[in-house]
This record gives sequence, C-alpha cells and structure tokens, in this order.
Amino acid sequence: MIKGMTEKIKIAITGANGYLGMQTIKTALERGISVNAIIRRREVIESVTMDGVEVFLIKNFKLEDLETAFKGCKAVIHFANIVCGSKALFESVNIEGLKKIIEAAENVGISRIIYPSGLGVDKYGEKEWANNNYFYSKNKAEKLLIKSKVSYVIFRPSYILGPNDELIPELIEQVYNGKIYIAGNGEVPMQPIYVRDAVTAFLNASLGKGVDNKIYNLVGLETLNMKRLIEMVWHSIKVIGLNIPPPLYEYISYDSAPAKLEICKEMVDVMKCDIITDGKITAEALDFTLSPIADAINKAVKSKLLSNIKNQHNRIILMLSGGIDSATALYWAINKKYDIIALSMNYKWRSKNEIKATKKLVELTGVPLVEVSVPYIMSAVDLRFEGYPIPSAENAPEGFIPLKNLIFYSIAAYFAKVYGCNIIIGGHIQDDIKKFPDIGLSFFESLEKIIKISNHDQDLQAIKFIMPLSNKTKVEVFELASKLNVPIDVTWSCYGDFEEPCGKCSSCVSRQNALKLIKPN
Repeated sequence: MIKGMTEKIKIAITGANGYLGMQTIKTALERGISVNAIIRRREVIESVTMDGVEVFLIKNFKLEDLETAFKGCKAVIHFANIVCGSKALFESVNIEGLKKIIEAAENVGISRIIYPSGLGVDKYGEKEWANNNYFYSKNKAEKLLIKSKVSYVIFRPSYILGPNDELIPELIEQVYNGKIYIAGNGEVPMQPIYVRDAVTAFLNASLGKGVDNKIYNLVGLETLNMKRLIEMVWHSIKVIGLNIPPPLYEYISYDSAPAKLEICKEMVDVMKCDIITDGKITAEALDFTLSPIADAINKAVKSKLLSNIKNQHNRIILMLSGGIDSATALYWAINKKYDIIALSMNYKWRSKNEIKATKKLVELTGVPLVEVSVPYIMSAVDLRFEGYPIPSAENAPEGFIPLKNLIFYSIAAYFAKVYGCNIIIGGHIQDDIKKFPDIGLSFFESLEKIIKISNHDQDLQAIKFIMPLSNKTKVEVFELASKLNVPIDVTWSCYGDFEEPCGKCSSCVSRQNALKLIKPN
C-alpha cells in the first residue's frame, strides 16, 4: 500500500437482502464503507448487486464459505434471523446459524460481531409475552455471543420504522380500507426508532464506537402506543394531500390476532412488550442523535404514496391498435425517446388478429401495455344488426363507431392521469381525418379544454394530444415505417376477423394501394 493512503473499511452483512440489510448497505456505501453482502437465495442476488458491494451466496451458512466472505472485514453485522417459525427452525437459523457466524469470525480475526436481538429478550422465562420460541432463541443467541472469543455489541431494538418497513405500509393499507384491527387495548407503550438511527448505531458499532461486549437498548425518543402510531400515520397521509377519513378501530383479542392480522404468535407477543428505557444512553454511547419518530412515519408514508415520476413530460400514453398507422406512431415515439405506455381498447367484434398484432408489437419493443375492455363499443352497422335503432348507421363510413374517439381518448386521458403522463399520442393519418371529423385538430383542441375543466383546483396537470402522422398519406406512412424499421408484416389492417386479410374492406384496399405506390429504394 502506498504511504499516506488508508485502506477502505469493509464490513460483512448477513441477511443483506432484508429490510435492515438493504438500509444498512445503502448507508454504508454513502459513508464510504464497502460491504461483503451475504445472502442465502440466488434470486435476490440482483437486489444487492451494486458498486461497493461484493455478493456471497452462502446456503446453510457453510463455515468455509463464511470465512471467505469475512476475510478482510472489520466487523460482521448479523441480520439473518427469523421471527416466526417452529422451534426447530428457530434452533436451526437463530442459534445454529449464529454458532457458525461466531466460529467463522473467530477463525478470520473479525474485530466485532454486531447483533440485533430484541427488546425484552432478558425477560425470557419471566414475562408471559417473552415465553415463546423467538425470545428463547434470541436469549440463547445472546449467551452464545457472551461466551464467544469475539468482541460483540448486542442491540435490543424496539420497532424499527421507516420507508418500506414491515409495519407502516400495513397500517397505511388498513387506514385506506377504513378499519384498523388493534390487538388488545392499543395502549401498550412502545418506543419505535427511525431506521436511519438504528442503521447508524449498527454501522458506528461496526467501526468501533461504543464499548466492547456491551448490550444496548435501541429505542426512540418518544413513548407512544399503537393508537397514537395509527393517528400519526393517518395525519401524515393527510399532510401529503390525500384526503381520507380517519379509520374506525376494531379491538381484537391477542388470541385471535394471529388469524385476524395474518401474523405469527411471536409477533403478537412482541406487541405486548411494555419495556420503557432511555434511548439517549445508547445514542450518546454510539455517537449519534435520535430523530423524532414523526420523521420515520412521514418518510414511510411518502415512500408508499407519493408519485416517484421524475420526468413526467417525457412519459406518454400511446393508442395502439395493431395497424400500420399506430405501429408507425409507436416507433416514431420510441425514436423520440419517449417513455411509452401503450393503451389498447378491446371492443366487441375487434379483430383477434389486430389484438395479436398489438401484443406482438409491445413484445418486440418492450413497451408496457394496458388493455381496456369496452365490450359495449360496436360499429354503427354492427349495432343496427344487433337490433338497435342507431340512425347514424345509415350512410356512415365503413367501420364507423359512434363517438369512438371521444370515448377512447377520454379513457386515455384517465390513464394519463393514473400514470402521470402529459401527452397522449394517436396514429391518425391525413386520409382518416378527411373521413372522420372526430380526429381533426379542432376535436383534440376541444378535448384538451374539456379535460382541463374536469381537473380539480389543485390538479395542474395539463394533457396535450399529439398526432405525428396527421399530415401524412398512407403511402408516406409506409415510407416512414420503413425508415423506422417498423415490422410491417406484424401489423394487421383488415376490418375482418379472418386468418388472412380479406383484401376487400376499405382498410385492406388502402393498405394495398399504398404499397403499390411506394417508391423502391
């Protein structure tokens, strides 16, 4: 190593793909700490693969593989534990797994093992709520670390809250549904801690802060209860502008809670833990500052409910029918680097081949497709033969559907609002505009005004319609399609639902005539 240079600190993290593991990795990298990430499932490799992280797939915590993963690391943060399961599973994962972690750490000279235990673990055998397999395994794990030759720091955390945690998203769902199930009376005291603070404690301990061979309670500044936590979640939802009424509470017994809340008994027992302690003691010892728990709640609510669209002006809805015109519009939009969501209307008597063409186009381009079923939509002639009086059927252009584009583009405007798009693109061409009045410039200008009027006072999102082919003939569309490498053979332009195009309907004739007039390259 060159004189004056310092070697980058590296730590190992087990259970790296879990909630705490991912949060700790992110913060470690921000602090310039590299990470050896240990996982047990191949399918999660991608989730932890990033610059500064070396991933180790180690099943059953094989000793020699752990030693390889621990080499060169200053400390190990051991998150790979379970909360629910049989006694045998707790023994296998929480106890036998830790034994291998300790042995591997001893063999390669790890300075410290950082171990998140649980608040109230020291009450195992004393308190009714602490007398289960989870508290048993954590209590035994603590004793293993105390007897080991490796220095350790054990944390006993309360609820750890923040973006994507295991509690607040569930509370948000229940608040939205209008009813919250509360086990017991909802007044058991708790001191939840912001995940950012908990992660800071873990990392600071891995870097040597705090006292060796020490157990720290890891709790937040405030003492609240489940009812107060729910109130804070609801208030945070209101603050970001989502107006929903306060939820109703339904109190349930602890015995019925596992089935009603779809959680294990061990998690219900954790809800009964009523230990209150001073979080500032740990914060001072580990050199960090505790945050208000409202910060964690607000971050968690925003993470779940606020839009994460970064470039709304580049995201579009594109009407895709499977014909040559809409396919060319699709490839035109791709060439313009738009972020495209394709929208397809499945109405009665729509050609199955047209639907197949639409799906093949999005498969080839990788564009997401939204299919909308509108079974009540039929052409004017079809409606007459179905027995409806429909005066507009007489002398209508072939394939005419009454109010088709008003309906279709209103639906498109709805999905533009859903996905945060400012632009809707259609593939109408010059020839169509002469036949159908509802695809001309004045129609779309009027529709833009109607959509604007339909917004609520705080909705400033304007929607613009773009018809990139509106000044092109069918021949010019084919020429553009050729330049854009549109897979013309995939497209379908026949009104009929046959194995091959009928060659007689106006759509087939238009396509055939255009192909005859295309100039050879």
